[in-house]
Amino acid sequence: MTTLIDENIRVISLFENGKMKPILFSWRGRNYKVLRTVFSYSKNAGREKIFYFSIDTGGAIFELAFNQERFLWKITKIF
Repeated sequence: MTTLIDENIRVISLFENGKMKPILFSWRGRNYKVLRTVFSYSKNAGREKIFYFSIDTGGAIFELAFNQERFLWKITKIF
């Protein structure tokens, strides 16, 4: 079952070798460590480019979205 969410979050991300890698995020007062990125892709939304990351925290799979134009992270789904 997929739960749709659209909430801003705080993310610690590593930028290395031209790639972005989320390593920790805070949501609803709790910190989640990213164990691995399951899947990632990007798409354009008008003039904005959004990068999506399906990440595994060990307890759930979340989809995080980074808006490059606004420098804004959101949590979009829980799988």
